[in-house]
Amino acid sequence: MTALFKFKNLIQLLEYFTEEKVCREYLELIRWNGQIVCPYKDCKHDHIHKYSDGKRYKCSKCKRQFSVKVGTIFEDSKISLRKWYAAIYLVTSHKKGISSHQLGRDISVTQKTAWFMLHRIRHTLGIQGGEKLNGTIEADETFVGGAEKNKHKHKRTKDTQGRSVKTKTPVVAVLERGGELRAKTVEDTSGKNLRRFVIDNVELGSNLHTDEWQGYRHLKALFFHKFVKHNEEQYVDGNVHTNSLEGFWSLFKRGVNGIYHSVSKKHLQQYIDEFVFRYNTRKMTEDFRFDSMLNNINTHLSYKQLTNDKQDNRQVEAKQTSIGFTDGNEQRDIQ
Repeated sequence: MTALFKFKNLIQLLEYFTEEKVCREYLELIRWNGQIVCPYKDCKHDHIHKYSDGKRYKCSKCKRQFSVKVGTIFEDSKISLRKWYAAIYLVTSHKKGISSHQLGRDISVTQKTAWFMLHRIRHTLGIQGGEKLNGTIEADETFVGGAEKNKHKHKRTKDTQGRSVKTKTPVVAVLERGGELRAKTVEDTSGKNLRRFVIDNVELGSNLHTDEWQGYRHLKALFFHKFVKHNEEQYVDGNVHTNSLEGFWSLFKRGVNGIYHSVSKKHLQQYIDEFVFRYNTRKMTEDFRFDSMLNNINTHLSYKQLTNDKQDNRQVEAKQTSIGFTDGNEQRDIQ
């Protein structure tokens, strides 16, 4: 597969998308490829009339009017598609992401608007998955947040060492060597939670490499399970290691510390989706990654859903693939 429009950097992207008409026509091609379908879930009819202004459509069945933005992350947004495209490029191309403050300055919107745009973009990046991973698989878990040593003495929480989840969020991930990575927050690192995640995402009979944590112990009946003993400072035993996955954890944590400074538990799902997407598309060209993201925009996230304390948006409810800290650089991310 090749990208519809080839570019290598932000300048070339903006030189092509010079006006809203070009942006809209490109989105129509990506979304419908010449076969326009009513975007409303209760209709999905394909007999569509296009108005002469080139912006609006009308479904011959439900009689409702719509634009190419309806049913996407761009719905109800007054921000131009040109700015949206620039934001998508910056988020998906910058290895460690971009903060809402920086994005706001880069595309001339307020920080609050940039924060909402970033979360809408992340809302699409969690649409991953498909076939189960196979071959040689690395599985590992990490704990995020709860840096008690950085707190004032009287604000520290007792007994948070090791695998305590009082102030930390456990995350488990699997990585197919040379291939895709998947990650998910879990309540704890018990064998029940770890086994369920691995079985849901890895083809039975695959080569599974982990550390010596007892939560993986019973997987040997379903996989060719080998492990290294990190507690004894053994990190490689032949081709058995979890170093590739450790590299992802390191990249994520450096990105959060350096760009976002921290992310809240409420939104940690979306942030890890962002990093997982970039990792899984690391071998793609800039233009193909851009098109790949636009192919996932058929989902809508309102500001009310995003700021709802019940956390009922799609990522938290259905897709959970992620990690988090406590976001000091993002709008309303500190809870």
